[in-house]
Amino acid sequence: MSKRLFFTLVFVLILVAATELFLPMVMSNVVNQGMMSLTGSDRVIAKLTKSPAVLMLGGKFDTIQIKAEQAKIDKIIFSEMSIALTNAELNVGKLLSSRLVELQSVDDVDITAVVSQDELARYLNQTVKGVKNAAVAITPDKIKASSTFSIGGFANVAVSLEGKIVSDGQKIKFVTDRFLINNMITGNIGGSILTEIPLVDVNKLPFHVNVRDIVMENGKVTLYLDNRSH
Repeated sequence: MSKRLFFTLVFVLILVAATELFLPMVMSNVVNQGMMSLTGSDRVIAKLTKSPAVLMLGGKFDTIQIKAEQAKIDKIIFSEMSIALTNAELNVGKLLSSRLVELQSVDDVDITAVVSQDELARYLNQTVKGVKNAAVAITPDKIKASSTFSIGGFANVAVSLEGKIVSDGQKIKFVTDRFLINNMITGNIGGSILTEIPLVDVNKLPFHVNVRDIVMENGKVTLYLDNRSH
């Protein structure tokens, strides 16, 4: 083997090794920036894999894993959000030129998102007309929201709502099972405003998914979403 061929082979091997090592880091950083824009979060970590790594330059990835904190989707802020994509293809032109994460194809999408009881209280205060000073307690059995409710702008009453978070596949909402005034069960003076309170439109999430499960725990609600038929 000539010296020239030897050094050429060594150079190619070094180039391949460098590509395998550094290209996933570079592409992960680019996707990380794109997901910051999609989620409204400045605390995002993206990890991408592809073998061989050079195929990432064509926008193809074996897995894409994303974790974000304080991610705002629609009007709700998720304290934690995890996104897992399998066999995904991104628009690499838009990704590299504009840091835009545009999904062209994917086999599986799995999303886990957590809403805290403090965030739910903030949401009620800011988005539900007439509700003030809301406090929310979440347990595995129910969600209880206590607040002051303004009737017609001239009277305030103390109200408590007990219910749960449900979904029809695309819309996630808080549905009231019991409505109380001064701890006495009564009719819903807030009408439809307090009977069903919309929380999240799943269509506004970064990827097309449906709700698979909703789990209420102490202090939080965890949403599980994916793109598979059930």
